[in-house]
Amino acid sequence: MKLYSNNVHKMKQYSLLLLLFIFPTILLGDETNTKTLTDYEPILRNAITQFETVFKSSPKKHDLVEQKVNFMINQAMKGEITFLIDVNGNQDLSAMGFVDFYNENKKPAIVIGTYFLDQFDKHPSIFYSALVHEFTHAYDFFNSQRYFIFYKNNRIVKALFEADAYAIESLFIQNYLVSQKIKLTKFEQFLLDDFEKTQLTKIILINQIASLPLLHAFLEIRDSKDSIEKKVISLNDIGKNLIEKFDTIKGLKDYDNKMEIIAFYFTYHLLLDQLVYDIEQKESEVMIEPETFSLEKYPTLYQTKKQISEKLKSYENEFEEYIVKENQRIRTEI
Repeated sequence: MKLYSNNVHKMKQYSLLLLLFIFPTILLGDETNTKTLTDYEPILRNAITQFETVFKSSPKKHDLVEQKVNFMINQAMKGEITFLIDVNGNQDLSAMGFVDFYNENKKPAIVIGTYFLDQFDKHPSIFYSALVHEFTHAYDFFNSQRYFIFYKNNRIVKALFEADAYAIESLFIQNYLVSQKIKLTKFEQFLLDDFEKTQLTKIILINQIASLPLLHAFLEIRDSKDSIEKKVISLNDIGKNLIEKFDTIKGLKDYDNKMEIIAFYFTYHLLLDQLVYDIEQKESEVMIEPETFSLEKYPTLYQTKKQISEKLKSYENEFEEYIVKENQRIRTEI
């Protein structure tokens, strides 16, 4: 759901035709898990069935959620996506994910860790919400496959894909779970609150270590019709503004707000090179090799980034501790 496990060598394949048809192969999990895949098969089958019931019986609907989920149900019915049980997945809320090509068959898959299946009786809602999140990633893959694959290792685009998936997940919680008075987990309550109050600023900060407002500003500059030179000037202006306001950070009383402000600086520091490379690549008719790119070709912008990077050293440990602590909390509080 948040951070993906790659232990796909010990997973069981499913094909969904509203209900799951089970393949006969049985693979054992690690020695600490007394359940086998045979034990988990009916749990997953029931979880999918219950999800469909909740989805279809909701008195409230949302067009975007309907679009993503119905599309993915149809893809599953056609066998275009498979479901895998990961018996060695993470034992927290990061134990569900989408993988584009998981084997030689080149089929995408939703990977479901046993954590979600073990929790299903007590906390079914988190399975539903996580599934909608991964359906959104799968939808993006099917509808913009070349873009999805080309940019899968691009931190800026990855963070924006995650923001989209969290938004659809939040809309699902808001319209389909709350409307049916289904008990939410602490994570779902946190996500819905973040969605309604800050447009997902905190979850993207914690999960992607990035400032979502600054990412949106980056995207607006990247996709504008301005020349590269004007885009670089705009990015430098953002940096100069951050430098001017840096000393105000120490006076902030609200700790979460302080971390959100610091995130602007870390986002600038960590992602500026990627952004300028993307801007150049967008304007180029040929592929620019990443190793040939250097921000130093834009001396003023390079010096602005360097100044910000130096200033950030005084907050580096505090910011890292905050991210680690909060990420651990939201992954384990259920």
